[in-house]
Amino acid sequence: MYVLETRTLATAKLPLPSAQLKRPGQPAVLQIYSPKILPLRKLQTRLKGRIRKLHQRKPSPFHLRISYDLVVTSDARFLPKDFRGIPRLQIRAGPAFGTGEHATTRLCLRYVVQFMRKHGSRPKSCRVLDLGCGTGVLGLAAARLGARVEGWDSDPVAVQEAERNLRLNRLGKRVCFRQRDVLRDAVPGTDLIVANLYDHLLLHLLPRFEPHRRAGTTLLLSGILKGQENSIIRTATKLGWKMEHRGRLGRWFCLQFSAR
Repeated sequence: MYVLETRTLATAKLPLPSAQLKRPGQPAVLQIYSPKILPLRKLQTRLKGRIRKLHQRKPSPFHLRISYDLVVTSDARFLPKDFRGIPRLQIRAGPAFGTGEHATTRLCLRYVVQFMRKHGSRPKSCRVLDLGCGTGVLGLAAARLGARVEGWDSDPVAVQEAERNLRLNRLGKRVCFRQRDVLRDAVPGTDLIVANLYDHLLLHLLPRFEPHRRAGTTLLLSGILKGQENSIIRTATKLGWKMEHRGRLGRWFCLQFSAR
């Protein structure tokens, strides 16, 4: 993963994930992220700044428990004794996003578990669509709790990682991961749409979810930084969605909407 850091604040929408960092007494810094360096080189000619590579720290065993419903772990060999006996999901540490450590993934997992708990009386008929699936952790969590899941990602590496995690957790034919473009491909009918992406893309996606709102689908949106949540809420509300939950962890938000 690469990042372009610049003090030239873009006035137009950017084609890549970005965040604006503000420190007391210092000018704001815009960070733009990309797994490939070439798109950042093109932006650098206009925005200036410097590009650097983000180095991942050496992974250590990670365990996350969501109530008594689910444990997400990177290595089951080191699972604490009091976590045993709870439905378990093992996620391989790889190049794709989403192991459960990032705040957005943790927030989404919390709401996915709550949704599945509420729909537990009909788990086999419950359908979940995970847009921008990364490692597949959110879709696999729903599948572990009984849902039938389809996961999309435009990155073929992410789809490969998700399929590896699918095999690792032996969830069989309950889950299907595909390489798809969320802005172009038709979004299938489902009971829950999970989109852990970023604000610009979510704003573009919201109008595409109109048939799903009319069908009573629940919408779970994350990848939203503090200061970006209000535009998402305003847009969703104008389109007829009702906000049910607004979760926050650090500077990240997760928003759950239902049809009015």
